[in-house]
Amino acid sequence: MNREHNLIPFYTNGITMAPMAGVTDSAFRRICIKLGATCLVTEMVTAAGLSRKSVKTKKMLRYHPDEQPIGVQLFGAKPEDFARASDLVTPLGFKFIDINAGCPVKRVLRSGSGSSLLGDIPRLLQIIKVTKENTDLPVTVKIRLGLTRDNPVPDNIGELVADAGACTIAVHGRFRLDFFSGDVNREGIRRIAEFSPIPVIANGDSTSVEAALKLRDETGSTGLLIGRGAWGNPWIFRGIAGGSPFPAPGELHSIIMEQLSMMMEMIPEPQVFHIFRGHLVQYFRGFHGAADLRRRAVGTESFAEVDIVAREADIAMHTSVEDR
Repeated sequence: MNREHNLIPFYTNGITMAPMAGVTDSAFRRICIKLGATCLVTEMVTAAGLSRKSVKTKKMLRYHPDEQPIGVQLFGAKPEDFARASDLVTPLGFKFIDINAGCPVKRVLRSGSGSSLLGDIPRLLQIIKVTKENTDLPVTVKIRLGLTRDNPVPDNIGELVADAGACTIAVHGRFRLDFFSGDVNREGIRRIAEFSPIPVIANGDSTSVEAALKLRDETGSTGLLIGRGAWGNPWIFRGIAGGSPFPAPGELHSIIMEQLSMMMEMIPEPQVFHIFRGHLVQYFRGFHGAADLRRRAVGTESFAEVDIVAREADIAMHTSVEDR
């Protein structure tokens, strides 16, 4: 039985930023780790693309020194692709290799990747096995509860993936057909954790500090994987760790401008502003006047325009209704 989980306590017992395609780029990952995330994971990287040495795919492996500790998440359908890909990423400084068997997106499923692997457990186990055989890094896996309620993963899935070579299993508490709708199934995660000889990390609906802690405590998980709950609210990591879950006066503005500045190091204008607008509208939520600021955010086309709307948002966030 694999007992390597002690090698990556920042993941197994930590608060990790979950990969989100088009969201968790290097800049946002650095913001998250600055605000309390104990671990980061790259966006999903195609194992097939890496095995073909695709230039576009290899660009997704770039990370900044400030992003450590960071793992690389691979997805795919063929064990031979994972064998080659794991060998390629091993010397790049990542702390572990994570195998995605949880993504519910149709284009991923059509290739036999992501959560479609939950319908073929022997193939998933073979992928884990060949990945481990071709790297000296710890190997982890992310799953869902199954394809459908009528076709769940076995309760001893933790034991199965451990025997194949995984040291940790992250579980999103929904089935593939649920996508991201409905309440997360804490009992499903708890049942997997109860039978698992390796650490289980809980994922799903951690949209607040209270919800995240409840998810961890009620499932018997050792760590948390935070995804959508951190987009526009990276302070959730600080809150889970025991600090303030809210930005201090001036902090919303400073974090927004820091993230934009880091993005501009890697993405040319005007493309960077088109991408960053998606982040801005997430930051501008939950306070009086946010709707109007979001409307203005989608029209920003320069660093100066972002600076102005971010300053106004910071003031609006910290101005009480009584003071208006």
